[in-house]
Formats: sequence, structure tokens, C-alpha cells
Amino acid sequence: MAIRFILLAFLASISAPSLAPAAPSPNIVFILIDDMGWADGGCFGSRYYQTPNLDRLAAAGTRFTQAYASCAVCSPTRAAIQTGKAPARLHITDWIAGEGAPAKSRFRIPDWQKYLPLEETTLAEALKALGYTTAHVGKWHLGGSNYFPQHQGFDTNIAGGHIGHPASYFWPYGQPGASHRVPGLAERGGKSGDYLTDQLTDEALAFIEANRTRPFYLQVWHYTVHSPLMGKKELVDKYSQISGANGQSNAVYAAMVESMDESVGRILDKLEALQLADRTIVVFTSDNGGAVHFGKPPATSNQPLRLGKGFAYEGGLRVPLLIKAPGVGRPGTVCDVPVISHDFFPTLLELAGARKSASRTAVDGRSFAPLLRGARSGPHKELFWHYPHYWNGGNVSPYSVARAGDWKLIRFYEYDREELYNLKADPSEQRDLAGIELSQRKKLSKRLDGWLKEVGAQMPVPRVGN
Repeated sequence: MAIRFILLAFLASISAPSLAPAAPSPNIVFILIDDMGWADGGCFGSRYYQTPNLDRLAAAGTRFTQAYASCAVCSPTRAAIQTGKAPARLHITDWIAGEGAPAKSRFRIPDWQKYLPLEETTLAEALKALGYTTAHVGKWHLGGSNYFPQHQGFDTNIAGGHIGHPASYFWPYGQPGASHRVPGLAERGGKSGDYLTDQLTDEALAFIEANRTRPFYLQVWHYTVHSPLMGKKELVDKYSQISGANGQSNAVYAAMVESMDESVGRILDKLEALQLADRTIVVFTSDNGGAVHFGKPPATSNQPLRLGKGFAYEGGLRVPLLIKAPGVGRPGTVCDVPVISHDFFPTLLELAGARKSASRTAVDGRSFAPLLRGARSGPHKELFWHYPHYWNGGNVSPYSVARAGDWKLIRFYEYDREELYNLKADPSEQRDLAGIELSQRKKLSKRLDGWLKEVGAQMPVPRVGN
């Protein structure tokens, strides 16, 4: 026994020097904004909103010009980020709990899923398996209390609940008992006049400080810039004195954007102060396109893209995306390759150093880490969307979408119509080529049919008698 112990000790002594210390796992901060449009920032082309911290993040990382949300409304995209699965496969295809169908509509909505099942493997659970400490701060909106973040792989949940928007952006963020009071946040402290975006950022910074010596995954999923439109008075006054541009001129919304940008800056500053910036991945994106259907003047504009949140057109589906991944790729890179929200699951796991098998449940997402390293081809030859619902009082009706290369097909079930656009030649989707490019339309329509069948998509249900 003594001889065996000595032999093992000898082997350990000669092998130890050859073992290089394992590189620490990178921290990950995932910042998700609610309803932020594709052009809502200086680095995204806005000449109205002032976003020096987003511009700073873009200069330090990669800016994607053709990033897509998995759905044109919020909850499905959030579920897709967490699981790497398309909303149609999850049957989480509308904001929870949805709007229902108008009485005179052609279809009823299917019996869809109104929570993120605990059986799904979440991004947080996959990262915890790699030794990460995990926290969710802000909007969750993926089901009732049994399905909150603390049951989905997060060690900490601050302000995440079933609500889709706050009752107020000012403390206490809704009166006690109000249906949309931000859960649990005012109880953590604060005073009259405090602003929701700021307090959520305070909580995020405290988490970073407390976990600076261990790898962490932090979701900062802001409620802003979702309605109700409420900004700090001094910022509203500031933008009231600035001329609008490209359809963007709502001073209250601009104030909310600036507060959000300040939040990003505070997070970047904290990472630098703690000497964590060089080993922290920062993701910044939105859950769907900018909201253009309310506000006077409209909350924002997605020009030159068509329409916005909820709609099948580019303004509803295309979103801002910035990623800073230290040591991966060159700072200030612009990527024009399409990616989609359910790609975050495998991408972040790859960047975290996980084995490929760790992403096996993310059956629709594909890692776009190679794009960050300079690759020119993307993870998808085709992208698909499915929305078997009605929204905004019926102004949006059930649709499915397919994109392959520069071609995009939209199928509207209510009107039994398909539209076809060439996004390279016509990014504003003004010229419908469905009646001209018949071969292209047929090919994309067939691929869409195949995908809907493959994922088990729930279809809108014809009303009896139709």
C-alpha cells in the first residue's frame, strides 16, 4: 500500500508541471430590452436618440445588422432564448396570456402553451452545470409563479414575474395590489422619484460585485422601453428641444432610451472597475421590433424597415444586436449575416467552453460564434417564423414567414394570401413579387410547409361554418 502511494505521488509530481492552468470561464451579461427597435441608437443609425454607451459597446465588439427576434412579440422570443427552440416548436407563440381572436375573425387561436415548462433545459441550467452562478434581474413574462426564474435554473431572481410591463416606471412601480406592480422590487428599498431602469441596474451591479471572484451568468432583462411611456423629466425636457429625424421624435421614448443607455454604461464601467471586462461577454439585444402602433407622435420608427412590433414585416422581426466577446474577433466589426434569438443558447455555451453535447436540447438554435471570429457564412440557410394569433385588436392576424437568402415569403392565413419580397433590393418590403417570381414563391412556400410540419406548429383553427 505504501509503495502504491509513493508511486502515485511520483506520477503526480512529474505530470503536474505540464498541466497548464485552465482558463477561467468567461462571465456573461445578457442585456435584453423590451420593444427596442432596430434603429433605436446612434450606432444603429438614429440621429435623434443619444446612446454613447451603446456606441461604445459597438466599437468594442460586433454589431449585427440582420439580427432577428424569434417572434415579433415578447414571450416567445424570451422562451426561445432560454431553450434554443423555435417558438412554434415550444407552442409558446404569443405574449402570455395573449389577446384572443376578434369575434368576426376567420379563425380561432389554437390551445397554445402559456408558460415555459420546467421540463425544458434552460440556458441558465446549462450554464449552472458548467459551474456558473446565475441571476435574473427584470422582466421574465414566461408564466405564473411555478415557472418563475428561480425554478428555471437561476440562483437569484429580482423583479421577474408574470407581468409583461410595469404599472409605473417610478417607485414603487405600481401601488400594492396593482395587477402590474413590479414584483418584489420596491420592497428591496427605494424612495419616491426613483426610476425603474436605474434600480434594476443597481441590483445588477450588486450581483456583479458580490460574484466577481466566480464565473457568473447575469440576465438584465429590462422592462424598458415598453409602455407605459414614462421618462425622467429632465430627459424628456432635453429631447423636447431636439428636432426629430427619420420618424423618431417622441421625447418621452427618447428619455427612456437614454436611461437605458446609461444603464449599459454603468454595467460596462463596473466590469472595468472590477477588472472583469476582459473576461466578460456582453450581449445587448431586443425581444422584438420597435413599437410603432401607439404614441403621439409614434413611440419610435424603424425606418427604412416596414411597420414594427407584432407585424410580419422587417420592422417587427429585425432587432438590434451587439456582442462584445473579449478575445473573439476584432473590435468594431459589423456583421450582415442573419442570426436569430434561439441561436443564443448554443452560441453562449460554445463561448463558455462547453462541449457541443451541452447544446443538444437546442434543436433549432445554431451557434454563430464563428461569425464573431470572422466567418462569412451563417448558421442558417433558412429562417422561419409562425404566429397563429391576432394582436392589436386584429390589426395583426395569423401568419407564417420564411426567409432564404435575400428572399422572404409571408403567408397571411386570414386573407389566404402570400407576399414575396427580395430584401436586398427592397429592404422596406414595398414591392410584392409573389405574382412575378412564381418559382421562388413556390419553392419557399413548400419549404415553409415542411418546416411547420417538422416542428409540429399549431395552426389557426377555422371557425365552424367557415
